[in-house]
Amino acid sequence: MSLIIKEPLVSRGQALSPWTGFYFLQSILINHALGYEFSVLYAVVLTCFMWVMWRHAPRTQKVLVGIFSLVAASYYPFGQAYGAPNFNTLLALHSTNMEESTEILKIFPWYHYAIGLIIFGLGVVSIRRKTEHKVAWTKWDSLAAVFCVGCYFVGPVQNYFRGYDVHLRDTGIPVLRFVRDVVVNNQGVIDEQASMAQLANMKDSWNVIAVKPKYHTYVVVIGESVRRDAVGAFGGHWNNTPFASQANGTFFMDYISASGSTQKSLGLTLNRVVNDKPEYQNNFVTLANRAGFQTWWFSNQGQIGEYDTAIASIAKRADEVQFLKKGDFEADKNTRDEDLLKMTSQVLSTHRTQPQLIVLHLMGSHPSTCERSGDKYNEFVQSKETSCYLYSITATDELLGKLYSQLNNSGESFSITYFSDHGLTFRERGKEVQYLAHDDKFQQNFQVPFMVISSDDKTHRVIKARRSANDFLSFFSQWTGISAKEIKNAYPFMSEKKAGPVYVTNFKLQKIDYSRLATDIFETRNR
Repeated sequence: MSLIIKEPLVSRGQALSPWTGFYFLQSILINHALGYEFSVLYAVVLTCFMWVMWRHAPRTQKVLVGIFSLVAASYYPFGQAYGAPNFNTLLALHSTNMEESTEILKIFPWYHYAIGLIIFGLGVVSIRRKTEHKVAWTKWDSLAAVFCVGCYFVGPVQNYFRGYDVHLRDTGIPVLRFVRDVVVNNQGVIDEQASMAQLANMKDSWNVIAVKPKYHTYVVVIGESVRRDAVGAFGGHWNNTPFASQANGTFFMDYISASGSTQKSLGLTLNRVVNDKPEYQNNFVTLANRAGFQTWWFSNQGQIGEYDTAIASIAKRADEVQFLKKGDFEADKNTRDEDLLKMTSQVLSTHRTQPQLIVLHLMGSHPSTCERSGDKYNEFVQSKETSCYLYSITATDELLGKLYSQLNNSGESFSITYFSDHGLTFRERGKEVQYLAHDDKFQQNFQVPFMVISSDDKTHRVIKARRSANDFLSFFSQWTGISAKEIKNAYPFMSEKKAGPVYVTNFKLQKIDYSRLATDIFETRNR
């Protein structure tokens, strides 16, 4: 009798169970959710791992599957928009506030959250599977285990033959790779923040050799998330910038940002960079201070702490700093860029003999623009989100027009420069809805507007020569008449003279040739 019972059990243990197919489906979804390029091989690896663990350590398997499912479900919307964890995503996590977090969550398509719930639900089903009696180790278990171990080394072996450094941690298995990328990049962010904190207490080391400002007041307006092809004054398809389109000044039609995210882009743009590392104490504000300028920094972006973001570390060097948002959970979500003009009005109401530098940091076109505009837009293009985005550029143009009027009425000579920190790329919510998000794979992620409007400009001048944000300090030096030993002006920035190839920094902190990037075309037709 015992033999009759034992045989079916053996057969059942070696038969291909429906649970094997279930684990394979689960593996596909988990691997896909983490933002890496999909691989059938690694889906099979995770399936084999879960199968062997269930047979011989079912309780441990349930814990691991539960963790995998929860992480994958939570990360799925981010993974589809931003890819696998990298330095930029971890930096954004450290630097963001509640307002920005909620805005980001609103831009993802609803079905991404639905798929995340499905992944979580499958995890719950796995956990609730009834635990069976342990079975004897078989040759199939050995084969699956050897297969998993062998596939672990695929990544290091590939790196060896490609001429890269070989580290055992560099496996291609997504669940392990995810842990490694989070740990390594998070440590990189912590190290950079520690460096900023250290440098925050250091005095700048600028050696100013001449100060010959042409104007009395200089204003730097830093925009947010503006693609150049969405701006009418820079060749966009819409007349959404009436002030800039008719203003006399210098307009750069091929200006390239340093990176595709605010913190990294401005960290590389506004600071002196030595060996690819920003010297946060040596920035354009401290340069102006050293040259005898009086400096102000007015921001509509959140302040999380004094020196925990690249931007805050620069802003705090100004003589006077004001943030409309404090970066805490009680921060007013509806603070407007236009409110910054109240601060500039106060500054300009008092005559000062020394030259002045005023910096305005806008929320601009940061997603989600519809929330800040109250779903208002002038023209429907592609989707509500895209339409609001175009309208946000109009709002920035109106601010620049009002700022120009303030400066013009002050009675002092002035010059304004406006540029955006980076562009955005288009994402799709099915076939009906389009939205914009951060990315680093396309030229349009780095194509941003850059213009200079001065009180004595008589013409609308266009410069087509390519310019890089990596040379911003050179521009600032030439613009303000502040010469320093540390700044080498290789060419006249405001000219048509060629400046050589342009490199940008991607989210993995790799310097890449801008010209080799793909394009992300802005479709103008309505759907």
